[in-house]
Amino acid sequence: MLGSVTIFHSTVVSSPFTVNSVRLDLGLSRLWRQICSFAYTLWLFTFSDLKTVFFPTLIFGTAAAPMSSTSQIIPRVIWIWLHLLQFCLSNQCLSPEEDASNKPWRPIPSGRITVANARSLRWAMLAVCLSVSAHYGVLAPSVALALGTLAHNELGMDAAWLPRNMCNAVGYAAFNAGATYVAYAGGEHKAMAVAAQVLNALVIVSTIQAQDFQDTEGDRLTGRKTLPIVFPRSSRWAMPVLLAMWSAFLVAYWHAPVVHGAVLSAMGALGGARFVLYDNAAADRKSYRLYNVRTGSFSRCCIWD
Repeated sequence: MLGSVTIFHSTVVSSPFTVNSVRLDLGLSRLWRQICSFAYTLWLFTFSDLKTVFFPTLIFGTAAAPMSSTSQIIPRVIWIWLHLLQFCLSNQCLSPEEDASNKPWRPIPSGRITVANARSLRWAMLAVCLSVSAHYGVLAPSVALALGTLAHNELGMDAAWLPRNMCNAVGYAAFNAGATYVAYAGGEHKAMAVAAQVLNALVIVSTIQAQDFQDTEGDRLTGRKTLPIVFPRSSRWAMPVLLAMWSAFLVAYWHAPVVHGAVLSAMGALGGARFVLYDNAAADRKSYRLYNVRTGSFSRCCIWD
């Protein structure tokens, strides 16, 4: 009888420690799930722009950098993605109804995060991006990108096609400059890298309407006057002409090898022709991806100079 009481007493005494251990495990498990869910939400904000912004910018920055160094790879990836997240948060906070129509899986229309919380996160990311940029020595591109984002989104300059294209050119130029010089200790901006950034900005400002063909339905809902809405046919016919002209000029300017020049010209012709031959959102999404691959390949030309 005494032995039974002793065993019972021992069990009762050790029980709180067992319960606390289980609670701690459950709490850590719940915390880990919340962290993973939050990280996935951030990833969803940027997902649709990885192919169109992140990877082309990464290629450009790697190709145009004054010095090729493996020490720049991780800072370059971090810098581009953080600034892409900042822009996506700003953009998607202002157009949830458009995303509900075009991309319902995004965090706001799918209910993963509220507009108010996304907006708070957007301004928090501004501080993060500026701090990271100051650390890596590329504060000026970060400031330019922040101002371009503010003008494009919060100030509503994306509503008309000309200021929209200008803001896009500033944004892409800032992305490319930051990706080129992030963690670069040389302090010297080579003329080749600067020329690559200027030319890329000119290409963007004259052809970035390529991204708007796929979103005409959503743009009409929000009242935007993009080139595909204002000039539905002529804006499509302009694409093969502009892309062919830029291809020829850049191949000549950078003295690209024959094979590389032929590939670049063929991609420009194919991409431009697609905008004319196919007139639906699904085809336009594919055409825009090809446009970005081709625009990213412009950066490869500067290697041959």
